[in-house]
Amino acid sequence: MAESRMRLLVGYANYTDRLSYFDDWLDAFKAAPQFDAVAVNIVASDAKAQIPKLLRSVDAVVLLHSTNGDTADYLLPHVDTLAARNVPLLTFVGNEVSLPGSPIAEKRELFARLKPDYVATQLLREAGDYLFGDVAAKGVVAIPHAVNPGVYKPIGEPVSRPLDIGVRAVRYLPYLGDDDRNRLLQWFADNGALRGLKVEVSDERLDRKGWADYLNRCKGTVATEAGTAFLERDDTIMNAIRSYVLAKETKGIVLRNDSVLRKFGHRLPWWMKSIARRAMTSGPFRHEALVNEQLDYNEIYEKFFAGRAPSQPTGKCISSRHFDAAGTKTCQIMFRGRFNDILKADEHYLALEPDFSNIDDVLARFRDPKERGRVADAAYDLVMSKHTYAHRMQTVFDVLAGANGARPANAKLSA
Repeated sequence: MAESRMRLLVGYANYTDRLSYFDDWLDAFKAAPQFDAVAVNIVASDAKAQIPKLLRSVDAVVLLHSTNGDTADYLLPHVDTLAARNVPLLTFVGNEVSLPGSPIAEKRELFARLKPDYVATQLLREAGDYLFGDVAAKGVVAIPHAVNPGVYKPIGEPVSRPLDIGVRAVRYLPYLGDDDRNRLLQWFADNGALRGLKVEVSDERLDRKGWADYLNRCKGTVATEAGTAFLERDDTIMNAIRSYVLAKETKGIVLRNDSVLRKFGHRLPWWMKSIARRAMTSGPFRHEALVNEQLDYNEIYEKFFAGRAPSQPTGKCISSRHFDAAGTKTCQIMFRGRFNDILKADEHYLALEPDFSNIDDVLARFRDPKERGRVADAAYDLVMSKHTYAHRMQTVFDVLAGANGARPANAKLSA
């Protein structure tokens, strides 16, 4: 291994520009002074020729969330080559929840073949251990998302932003057994204007620049912890729900999430996906993902989750969206949570009770420019001092350097 910089193969899958943290992680590795990073798009036609050559000249391999988050299809052609490597490999994990088309069991099978030295989880360390501890040769490390200060930064004075509350987020599917995000967004969509707030709640996705610009138009945003309280390694609940939904659906032909057509559609440009989505919302051919979006949460919850104790450890975690908002000094209103023990209630966000019992107090504090600014500033100061992607790069370097025997691994993060 080089004395000053670690030569690194960074694998990523370039198939969307609507998940900005994909871009943030890739840019961070390219810019990190600790690494001489060679980025390889595993979707590209020349990746199968590139990877074997690079494995002979690099000190380590990192696979980003995009290589396995939505599908294992892009990584599968390279698994045997990567498994035969002679250098340490750390893989991040995308979507650490059981979803149709992206099951946990599929990721576990993929990693069992890949034989990673380290699996980097977005979840709390104990949750990552539960999901992937037995398929990581040297262990699981907790490396959550961070802020990209070059993109997510405050522009102008937050007090002059035109929107009081702005949200761009997709609704959670009933498969997660969690309706908190949906309830929170719906409350503000229904009641925000009645409380004298200018509110916009939309599920339209934006690219990275668009999302950063949007946050800079908002004094505040609302969110919850990401993930699920029902972690499973074998996707038992998800598979049962899926069988129930598909058996019940009688309107036309449903194109399944794991069909051959999904592989084709996954690579379509966003504008083409939008057209296909509108075409399959109704009519003789419907996509399973659209069927799932129309499910009744209460029906699914009562049938598959009621009476079931949440898993220990929990699968709830901080997400990139929380760091993005903090970086732009956009004040966050959120249900109380651990947020990987990074964000603290009423210090870095305005803490709302799940039953909305303190909503009047929260909104009064939010309307006070000094209080709103105090909370936004505290979150900004925290993430800039301890939770930028530069901090994450040092963590990854320490882990991989330890695997190479050059120095002890140190994967602990300051809260």
